[in-house]
Amino acid sequence: MSKLIEKYSFVILFIFITFVFGLYLTFSTTEDSESGLVEIKVQQGDTLWELSQEYGEAFALSEKEFIEWVTTENNLTSHIIKEGDTLVLPVSDEDNYEDGIILASDNE
Repeated sequence: MSKLIEKYSFVILFIFITFVFGLYLTFSTTEDSESGLVEIKVQQGDTLWELSQEYGEAFALSEKEFIEWVTTENNLTSHIIKEGDTLVLPVSDEDNYEDGIILASDNE
């Protein structure tokens, strides 16, 4: 048995390293996909249409597609948002927000 392990030690090491690297890629990809989201607090007068014009371009989404995405991801029952609501929106990588929370009014 020990001769068998010695003979295939490089193969076993290769499989182990490949497995560990695969786990690393899996978890690092998952974190990256969530980093493209930002949480905003809706201010008086904000509409999904205005938000779609502001944020939708970064992901090549039309206004309608952006509004549908936001409605679905935030479990909204209509396209009407109210002051104080918290929404999760996609943002581009070049937008760097320190704590991931911004006010919609900050983007004017």
